[in-house]
Amino acid sequence: MLIAGKCPPEPDALAAAADRGFEGVELYLEKDHLESVAECVAHVEASDVAAVSVHTPHVSLAEKEYLHRTDQLAVALDAFVVFHSGHLNHVDTPELEELDLTAAYGYENKTGVSVRHLRHMVLKPGHGLTLDVAHLFMAEADYLTAIEYLLTEYGDRIGLLHLCDSTPVQDGLAFGAGDIDIGAVCRLVDRHFDGTVVLEVMPDDQRAALETVTEHQAEFDLSPARSVAGN
Repeated sequence: MLIAGKCPPEPDALAAAADRGFEGVELYLEKDHLESVAECVAHVEASDVAAVSVHTPHVSLAEKEYLHRTDQLAVALDAFVVFHSGHLNHVDTPELEELDLTAAYGYENKTGVSVRHLRHMVLKPGHGLTLDVAHLFMAEADYLTAIEYLLTEYGDRIGLLHLCDSTPVQDGLAFGAGDIDIGAVCRLVDRHFDGTVVLEVMPDDQRAALETVTEHQAEFDLSPARSVAGN
């Protein structure tokens, strides 16, 4: 499992992510970044981190050229596309599928969207999912059971996972600043997921988040159950 940070495709931000201890990052994109896909590629290739995923900018279908440019960037960097926009909903999935993206991609579950809705709009039709833990926490009171269900039943369609802390009304929080049981989530992820986990906390909180997840991984690796399985 790869633990990645998140930053825009700008030299200083990429360098800061490397200094925090990340080998890979998800690129946070604004429309301005995509005015030159080649420049974005050059910035990443000159940095000490790899782009494991790229997040679409928050645009509508009327600005779908930026979605195509995100796809071009992902192909050039061999990265996964996180398909999410504040202007689009999961009911738009059939139209989004007509974009015919080239890169591997997954639709990020929207804030407060239930497992039931995701199952019918994304998973049953056979589409990929980017699982955002905080968004799911806002939707499901028993969010740990919901996470385990999605990872065990649809794990082959979850290419990437977003992790931060959250309250019922605000996500993007540093670990410990919200109501999510980060330790319990990390244990579920360790057991059922072997893809990329992007730490979606603010830049100044990313180093601490990386240390927390790494500590939980070490605890799980040393547990009796894991030790027996490895022998």
